[in-house]
Amino acid sequence: MEVELDLKEGMLQLEKEHLFEMAARVNKKRAFLFVSKVLGKHIPVHPVKPLLVSGLLAMAYAIEQTGKTLLHQDLLVEALKTNDHALLTEAYDSLKREKLLTGKQPIVIGFAETATALGHGVYDVLEGASYIHTTREQLLDLDPTLVFEEEHSHATDQFCYADEALLHTNRPIILVDDEVTTGRTNINIIRDLHAKYPQHSYTILSILDWRTEEHEEAMLQFQEELGVHITALSLLKGQMVFRGKTLDEPAYSYEIAEREKTPDLSFHSLRSFFGQVPYSLSHATNSAGHTPYIHETGRFGLSREDTKVIDQAVAEAGLKLKQERKGKQTLCLGTGELMYVPMRLAAHMGEGVLFHSTTRSPIHPVEKDGYAVQNGYAFLSPEDTRIQHYVYNIPKDQYDDVFLFFEKKVSQATLLPLVHLFAERHVKHVHIVTLSDEVKLND
Repeated sequence: MEVELDLKEGMLQLEKEHLFEMAARVNKKRAFLFVSKVLGKHIPVHPVKPLLVSGLLAMAYAIEQTGKTLLHQDLLVEALKTNDHALLTEAYDSLKREKLLTGKQPIVIGFAETATALGHGVYDVLEGASYIHTTREQLLDLDPTLVFEEEHSHATDQFCYADEALLHTNRPIILVDDEVTTGRTNINIIRDLHAKYPQHSYTILSILDWRTEEHEEAMLQFQEELGVHITALSLLKGQMVFRGKTLDEPAYSYEIAEREKTPDLSFHSLRSFFGQVPYSLSHATNSAGHTPYIHETGRFGLSREDTKVIDQAVAEAGLKLKQERKGKQTLCLGTGELMYVPMRLAAHMGEGVLFHSTTRSPIHPVEKDGYAVQNGYAFLSPEDTRIQHYVYNIPKDQYDDVFLFFEKKVSQATLLPLVHLFAERHVKHVHIVTLSDEVKLND
């Protein structure tokens, strides 16, 4: 495979080396992946880095709306280029000190699964904003407000469970994704949104924008068709040409071998810190599907008042988890769409903490310098054993302990593959953290 990139001038002096590496993906529709170095999905990062990226996207929106230069922007950019804990923490503190004013109260929509935290971080720093993230999870007894397709994805169907009252307002819509390649996903959701809840203004925020002139022309024609205004803002813009064949089947073993000796296991519930939402998965094959979600993820919508409540909850719960750390090097691992809350918790757990997340996306690992995915492992999701998940870039002999986060109740039996994985990677202590319920040890 060969990908030729033609990079335009990026915003804020951020280059591709700061933002992504590349990998092959196992997908007939899309042969490769720009693997973000700042998102906290496939590559472990300092937990504040993705929050700073969200802040820069929010700043880009505020500047576009007001024309005013913002304080602290240069500090965020410089911190993003480093792994300096003190500088990153200082930059995030400055970002959180005062909300960004845009003169309006936007509705921010983050795309599952990769941009759930990215969108949440944008909402978090915009004055008066509301938030909702799309999901690939179908719920029992609750009809989605929006249904649209992410055509190139491994799991294409996307749902949105926003309260209709939120969308029945004349507020600007911000759509947040890590990458815009053709713009089709944005067109699909705007078409569904506009048919049901017509708005005048839509803004697309992304870290990367790879649309061709033809794609941009299609977006302009779409604007004229609907009679709306669509603005696209990104941190890095360019175009690409791909040559080669797609990888349709895995050419790599993601198997996790059983180990006789396993890490010390501990179990922690943070239920008292978060609000319960009484919806459950449809067709769940295990009891986890019928335990509540939490309010603070944004899957069911967040208002302007929720940001302070979340700040307090993650600060208190994060300090509680900090006291459970057993060594100097710690990994906090989110699961699937559950990224923002664990990321914020990790940011309160002290120095020497890295964060990333499991994913539904099959990527082809290769152990060589400069390649984005060095190793990978597959397992069935402990929350919904119909769904296969993957986790990447778990090095051997790096972490003293791992904190593994779940929104719902999980059983010890479904956790065994991950326990064996961490044993093979020489992790001594594994902490299972649930946000809405207790771990059920004997299920």
